[in-house]
Amino acid sequence: MVNILSKTISLSRIPLTTRFQRLHRARLPQARLRRARLRRAQGRWKRLLPVAIVGAILAGAIMAWDNGDWRLNLSPSEPMGIWAITPVIPGTRLHAGEIVTLCPRLPHGYHYGWLEDKANAANACANGRAPYIKTIVAGPGDVVHENHHGVTINGHPLLDSRPLPYTTSKPQVRLPQWRGTITLTPGQYWAYGAGDPRFSFDSRYWGPFRQTQVRGIARPLAVWKYDWTPKTRD
Repeated sequence: MVNILSKTISLSRIPLTTRFQRLHRARLPQARLRRARLRRAQGRWKRLLPVAIVGAILAGAIMAWDNGDWRLNLSPSEPMGIWAITPVIPGTRLHAGEIVTLCPRLPHGYHYGWLEDKANAANACANGRAPYIKTIVAGPGDVVHENHHGVTINGHPLLDSRPLPYTTSKPQVRLPQWRGTITLTPGQYWAYGAGDPRFSFDSRYWGPFRQTQVRGIARPLAVWKYDWTPKTRD
């Protein structure tokens, strides 16, 4: 009993400040441990955040690709790269200078096996190939004339518009040739490959197209021009 009382008296003689300091020192390792665990958890989240962002971007890109909202163009007739495609809806007004994706009606009696076949392309044409990407250079009311020298629109020559008689593929095959003069009617347009028109398969070969054959409006996302000069045959 005396010993307990003496210990109680000795403890009561310890200053209050000192007791708080001892208590703080006892709790300090636990606080440091909690802060260390928190820092490690934050570090893991910081490392995972870029991975999560990249995963979200890839998932969105795959969905856009599958839905046909994006298009990879590997033809030099328009700048090569990734294009964003906005579907055409009823009432959409098309204008000269716009780049569109379209499924033109090709002339019969010619061999088109040289065209790259993309049967699984999103929004594929009826023949299974991916829609063409072309620039509209003439619309309703414009007068288009074409001969073996090239194309004029309302009397103005179209740059590098001399048509090729044969493909640049191997083996070379004869291309269809549109010839004559036409005044485009409402809903009728003329397509041209404005990237490198010398080797573009466009209205010079299959004539004017209708707005009903247009699938979407194309806008470049990440594109570049490719200087390509294959051998041609007269």
